[in-house]
Amino acid sequence: MDSSYVKVKTGIPGLDSIMLGGLRQGRASVLLGPPGSGKTTFGMQYLYGGANDFDEPGVFVTLSASPLQIKTDFMAYGWDIQKLIEQGKFLMIDARPFKMERGFAVLDESLYSGEPLPFTHLTQLILNSLKRINAKRLVIDSLTVLAMQYSNKFYFRQGLQGMLQALEDQGCTSILISENSDHTKIDIELYVASGIIILNHIQSENMMKRTLQILKMRGVHHDEEIYPIKLGKIGLEIHSSFMP
Repeated sequence: MDSSYVKVKTGIPGLDSIMLGGLRQGRASVLLGPPGSGKTTFGMQYLYGGANDFDEPGVFVTLSASPLQIKTDFMAYGWDIQKLIEQGKFLMIDARPFKMERGFAVLDESLYSGEPLPFTHLTQLILNSLKRINAKRLVIDSLTVLAMQYSNKFYFRQGLQGMLQALEDQGCTSILISENSDHTKIDIELYVASGIIILNHIQSENMMKRTLQILKMRGVHHDEEIYPIKLGKIGLEIHSSFMP
């Protein structure tokens, strides 16, 4: 296993040490988990830390919540996303297939129709956005909403593989979020990514405990231990063992 790759620090306390320094630069990883497991927080913390602490601009692609809602929600952690946007260190792409018009949700097919392959229009929009701010990091939230736009599963796999190849050719270190209520079953198309990180929550003594496991990280030394997560005032923190 090659140990000479450049490492990208996530900015999430405790996570980089699990991977002996961070993610592999220029690779794409899928972040899996059920609702409420901390996926969007993980993605935003990765981007915010990159832009704010490591001078690595980032792009966040939302397919569910509005950019305004996201920016407002994460002010609770003290993450001033709007300030980073104004500084040219952060960019948000609103790629929701449904938009609000006169108080109603209406279908917006501008990114998802007339394509030679799935994701063609969205991939080009992302690549242009990466170049616009010289972004080094990307988060897409989420693949699940994206997959719903395409009925042919084989067609979807082709599009996903093409998107990942384009992102890695660009040298962008990417996190692609995907909903998964059953972490024991992982869709085969997700294995085309270089890494798979699983977030989960479990009931223990009438309390919900969040966990993280690195299932796959191609070319990166890591273990497959299940680590506890604390979600607090500064975001996510990964611990080495479950706290009493």
